[in-house]
Amino acid sequence: MTPENHRNYINAAKMLRINVGFILAQPVGSSSESQVEIPTPLLVSGDLILEHLYLSLRLTHAHHGVVVRGHAETSVETECSRCMDEIPLPIEFEFEEVFASDSTLDTPYRVDDSANIDLAPLLREETLLNIPMVTPVDEQKRCLFCERRFEDILREYGLIDDIDPRFEALRSLLTNQDDTEE
Repeated sequence: MTPENHRNYINAAKMLRINVGFILAQPVGSSSESQVEIPTPLLVSGDLILEHLYLSLRLTHAHHGVVVRGHAETSVETECSRCMDEIPLPIEFEFEEVFASDSTLDTPYRVDDSANIDLAPLLREETLLNIPMVTPVDEQKRCLFCERRFEDILREYGLIDDIDPRFEALRSLLTNQDDTEE
């Protein structure tokens, strides 16, 4: 979902910036755990709004920066791959990344001069990578959201009967295979 479609969101510019100065002041190997809960829509970037965000974070002081390990639960508005309606798709993922505090480490994520890290680019990347290409289905191949089968949609638009008659024997084999699996 883009900002044009959704007006009531919080900008992540400040919400996902975390000061890690306290962990950098501790000995290497020191850790700290925290939780972040944002129950309202959150603008992560110009092309991504999260409907909510729950994070469990573990920050560890490493030799060249801070290792951020986390578990995220969120949902995004996306299109159902079957009916093309907008649906809230839940996403859950784990992540681990090093935020470098010096320039010797080759990583796109850095601790800035004020000892802050910005989780927004990392969360954007991980969220987009974890959005499934096809809407999840159950064991009967029905969409978990619209509860429709892809074959039903094709049949509804008259596309399933346009199959070349020479393939009718293959269709009957597929039908028989489906019957034996049930």
